[in-house]
Amino acid sequence: MRINQLTLLGFYLNGAQGSGKYDDITIEEVKARIRDHTIFDYLNSKLGSDVDLSLLSPEEKKELNDEWDSLANAVDESRKMCVDRGGLCLLVAYLLEGIQSRARAFK
Repeated sequence: MRINQLTLLGFYLNGAQGSGKYDDITIEEVKARIRDHTIFDYLNSKLGSDVDLSLLSPEEKKELNDEWDSLANAVDESRKMCVDRGGLCLLVAYLLEGIQSRARAFK
């Protein structure tokens, strides 16, 4: 997966969060959707045209969901990622972590 795909998705999610329209999306809800592998269907239904998920193939969506599932089970988001509330903020943090991880792999 290309880093520009991750950053573009991050821009979409950050913009959606910043709009204030999605303040009801909680960390707990996002983690539950990640665990049951429905996060992209959930984002599509909640965010509609505020996010373009067509930039990811089904395989890339599965890869991201698996990556986020590992992070959701291993990371204390409030301590490591500075996220105390906001499910979309959590996803942006996961994207940033993924970008850092990929960058380390290229060194």
